[in-house]
Formats: sequence, structure tokens, C-alpha cells
Amino acid sequence: MLLSRIEEHVSGTRETEYLADLQVSNVHLRRIFKFAFGVPLQSYIRSRKLAASLETLMQTEKRVLDIAIECGYEHEQTYIRAFKREYGLTPGECRISGSNIQVTPPLHLFPKNNVCGNLVYGPDMVMIPSFHLIGQKYRIEIAESPTEAPEVAKQFWWNKRHKVPNPVEPNIYYGLTRTDDPSLSWTYYLPSMRVNNLNDIPDGFTGDTVPASLCVGFRYIGNHHYQEIDELRAKALYNAIDRLAEEHKGKYELLGSEFFFEKIDTDVYDGEYCQMEWFAPIRVKNI
Repeated sequence: MLLSRIEEHVSGTRETEYLADLQVSNVHLRRIFKFAFGVPLQSYIRSRKLAASLETLMQTEKRVLDIAIECGYEHEQTYIRAFKREYGLTPGECRISGSNIQVTPPLHLFPKNNVCGNLVYGPDMVMIPSFHLIGQKYRIEIAESPTEAPEVAKQFWWNKRHKVPNPVEPNIYYGLTRTDDPSLSWTYYLPSMRVNNLNDIPDGFTGDTVPASLCVGFRYIGNHHYQEIDELRAKALYNAIDRLAEEHKGKYELLGSEFFFEKIDTDVYDGEYCQMEWFAPIRVKNI
């Protein structure tokens, strides 16, 4: 009940209002919360308030003062100080930094899962700033994507990534999936590299811009080389993510039918373990 109340009224409510009418003393409740979740209740509420403010901050040009008031802060400077403690930069710096912002997710939004003996960790809630990609675009049947997507990803990485001019992150692979219509049996898949702009797209390549979005992210860690993310593992990973989406009991809806992307940092591979991150936009359900 408390977790639901926090999410339902995450903006503009004082901590004491979350605790009203609960059949337990406030002192005891705070003690239980800290024991169960490893974080003080007050800190969790503050983190969720600041997370709620990120979409407005990153997707609109509203004044910081107005955003502060909307998320329950009486003074702009109080909001700015809390924001900097939480994220390491001010709201103004956040708007221009181009950095991913790690967001404290609602507790118990998704469970953990297992893929081929390896683990999928999550969720992480992350505010993704807008960014640009250049790659080679493929139309792939959804039924064939566990087979074709890993194959075209490898071919791009081995043979074609060097043609992308001035990549921002030369060691990081991006695989962007877009669906024009969820009723279609196919998607567009873009094996790609991140770039600063789309001013110089080589012949035969395609540019795309991922919009600023609040995303849910999962992290797959496997005891194998990243180039061994094959059909079996890809299909198991997609199935695990689908189950996570179906099983969650929070107030958030995955928007994977619009776009999602995976990200592999080849520098993370340590000779034994690889890591792949997967992100999809989410929105608050109308309950």
C-alpha cells in the first residue's frame, strides 16, 4: 500500500502524508522499510520525486522553478541541491550534459530472470538524452529476428562500422529496433554507431535519432564472448524481457513496440564475461 501510494502521489506530497492512516507507527514503518529495502524511506521518496521531475526537465523548456514546485519543493534552490546530491549535476547542467541519468526505479517493478544459465539484471530506470546513430538498416521479420539480428550485428561490427565517420563511442555497438505499426510482422533493425550529428551519412548507410525518453533498462551478463550472443541466447533474452513486461505489477507500461535498443560495450569483455544492455521507453499508465 505504501509503495503504491508513493507512486500515485509522487509529485507534490510530503512524507507525512504518505504515512497517514497506515496501521503502524511512523517510527516502526521507517525501521521496517530500511530493513526490507536497504534505503531510508525519506531517501527513497526523495529519489522517486526527483525521478518524476526528469521527464519534464528533459522533454520541455519549463523553468526549473516551476518544475521544483510541481514535484513538491517550496524553493527552487532546495530542489537544485537535492537534484545535485542525487545525480551529481544541477538541473541546468543535466539538460545540456548529454549523459544518461540513472534513476531510482519503483520498488518491485520487475523480478529478476535467467537466460541460458546467465542473468538479466534489472530494472534500471534511466533518462536517456536524445542521441544520433548511423548504421545500415535492415527489414527483419519478427519471427526471424533472433537469428537475423545477431548475424547482421556481427557483420556490421566486423566489416562496416569503420565506415561510420567520427563515432562518439568507437567501442560501443548500438542495435536500434523500430516498428512502424505493431500489427506488422516485421521491424526495422539498425546496427549502428553513435555520432554527434547526421551531417555526414555515407552512401548505403542510414541515420536515426533516438528521442529523449524515460527508459527501463536491463543488463545481461554472460560467461562468453559478446560475439557469441547467438540465436539461442537472443531468443531467450527477448522471451525473458517479454515475461518481465507481462509480470510487472507497477503503474508503468513498456513501449517496446515504438522502439528499443541494445548496447554492447566491447571494452567491458574481460576474457570471460560480456555484458549487453537493453533499453525501452516507458510511460505511466492511466489507472
